[in-house]
Amino acid sequence: MFSWIRQKKKVKKALHNSTLQKALERTSSHHFKNFNSTKEEIPWDLYKQKAKAIKDECLNHLPQLIQKFTKEAENAGAKVYFAPTAKEALKIVENIAMSKKARLIIKSKSMVSEEIELNHFLEQKGFKVVETDLGEWIIQLAKERPSHITAPALHKTKEEIAELLSRHFHCYVPPDAKEIVNFAREELREYFLKADIGISGTNLAIAESGTIVIVSNEGNARLVTSCPPVHIALVTTEKFVETMEQASTLIKALVMASSGHKLTAYVSFITGPSRTTDIEKELIVGAHGPKEVHIIILDNGRLALSKDENFSKTLACLKCGGCMFVCPVFQSLGGHVYGGRVYSGGIGILLTAVTRSFKEAASLVDFCADCKKCEEFCPVGIPTGELILQLKHIKGPKLWERIASSFIPKKGLTESGTKILSFIQKPFLEGGYFKKIPVPLAKGKSIPALKIKKSPFPEIKNGKKIYLFHGCLVKYFFPEIQDSVFRTLSHYGFHVLSPTDQVCCGAPSLHMGLQKDARKLAFKNMSSFSKENPDYILTVCPTGNSMLKKFYPMLNPNFSPLTKNIYDFTEFMAKNGFFPSISSTSKKEDLFYHYSCHYLNELKLKEEPRKILTGLGFNLKEEKEPYTCCGFCGVFSIKNPEVSAAIWGKKKHKILESSASIIATDCPACLFQLRSYLTKEKKSFRIFHTSEILAQSLE
Repeated sequence: MFSWIRQKKKVKKALHNSTLQKALERTSSHHFKNFNSTKEEIPWDLYKQKAKAIKDECLNHLPQLIQKFTKEAENAGAKVYFAPTAKEALKIVENIAMSKKARLIIKSKSMVSEEIELNHFLEQKGFKVVETDLGEWIIQLAKERPSHITAPALHKTKEEIAELLSRHFHCYVPPDAKEIVNFAREELREYFLKADIGISGTNLAIAESGTIVIVSNEGNARLVTSCPPVHIALVTTEKFVETMEQASTLIKALVMASSGHKLTAYVSFITGPSRTTDIEKELIVGAHGPKEVHIIILDNGRLALSKDENFSKTLACLKCGGCMFVCPVFQSLGGHVYGGRVYSGGIGILLTAVTRSFKEAASLVDFCADCKKCEEFCPVGIPTGELILQLKHIKGPKLWERIASSFIPKKGLTESGTKILSFIQKPFLEGGYFKKIPVPLAKGKSIPALKIKKSPFPEIKNGKKIYLFHGCLVKYFFPEIQDSVFRTLSHYGFHVLSPTDQVCCGAPSLHMGLQKDARKLAFKNMSSFSKENPDYILTVCPTGNSMLKKFYPMLNPNFSPLTKNIYDFTEFMAKNGFFPSISSTSKKEDLFYHYSCHYLNELKLKEEPRKILTGLGFNLKEEKEPYTCCGFCGVFSIKNPEVSAAIWGKKKHKILESSASIIATDCPACLFQLRSYLTKEKKSFRIFHTSEILAQSLE
């Protein structure tokens, strides 16, 4: 209970921290601008396919790759150590430092050193430790922890950084990025030459040659690994690849995803200590670079996890951090609130499960909105959202979640309760909406009224049979969507039915960690599909469509052949050209189209609504990419109403900016959010599911 209260306070503080919000907005904006520009010039999707294939192959042979790397690295003159745990890795570093009588240790950015709390350990032992990466240096001076894997000081604005440096060094540092960098350059320069040991992380390790790979932009990594006489490299067991060619492909994917650029300023391939044969071809170790290279291979639970069929996928992570730049929750809260103790964001939750414990990771899962943006962006295809769902199942539901989920499979009880609620709500309604939103939901929001449809639209029994899987929100809040689909499909000669024995798709139960309840619902629906034996199954909810195509076949492989005939309604209509074409001379009304996250990222649909809505004569007003989440996100908005409202605020800004008064979407959940909030605006909006607009055009 107390941890929940503390978490809520942290959320509130982050959302009301204008400096943090400004920093997050600037960072994500710069990243997307760079990424989108470069993406037009390179085959990004091909990079992703190749990178995923390489990681999948290498993760299946980690012990062999580590063994081969160790042999080759030692042949090249490096000393290699294997540390099963963080404690053993720390002891190895201490022994090396003590044997060299070191006093000053410099570091380049290394999240694995954060993982094992290396700085704290070394400082307790009496060593002076200086971070040389600009972001890490700022964090070290501020006595904070990184808020992002590749951008540690992402949560700070240039104004805040300038104030920190001015206070710490007792001089004025202007709030200008160039001036801050110049100041850091001057302050850190002497440490590179005076240091006894340089410690670095490692992006990749190449087995065929015993080479470690370090990717950087600032140049500090090269100085850290070449100026001091001793170089200690930390590498975790999932970073091994077989060949230089594989490493090159992964470097491209990593750099593109992390910075949006084609390549960083520096890519270092280090194979053993520096050496020369310039005098009579005699090999002398220790020329201009270090005389000793020590490579510590840290496992910390990774090899054991590599045998897990599902969670082993986490080990494919390149630590690019790009997934956080597209995550609406991270963009609202930052990495100090959303993520684990060391690693941030959704992927940070999974990495916490790897490096610390499943129990600790499970306590963080409620912040995931399951928008799938991270999965769509990930350069190696990690199913982050799906794995977090599995953590929810391991964690188990709260009492209220268990009670709520228990009602969903009981169709009769649910419908009776809904009828009672629809009667009770009448005195509190105004224009079809609740006048005041009850606590704990967000202020400024009105809930659409429950609508009980007495009878389904009459079936026209001719043509191919279409099973309309409507979903819960359509059934109880937006039955007009069902009517629109019936009218439209009947117009085109289909036999449309929406059987009363269909139930919830199971997504709410699944997202509350109740996989057992979701399974029950899935099998009820599969039984209904089997009984009706339709030619097509159409959905009007992207989440429901995804459940049918992905979750159901996992439960019953016999259902897999049916998935080829499951379509989103708009997808089906656009694909077959089932919409009237309006004359180009007609007056065009402005229409803002909102892309549902699951519609884009799960169903991979984008052109379909454009095709229909422009064909119907609308002037489509789309927001510029990246498309903003509306903040509904199902169960997430109930658990995190403040975050949901903050995400909505960004979407609202895009809508108002468009000046359109008509809004369309293809997701009932998003429709719920749009209508709930926009009814409070001074401007009058008309908000529809695309199926409603299509049905109106046929009239």
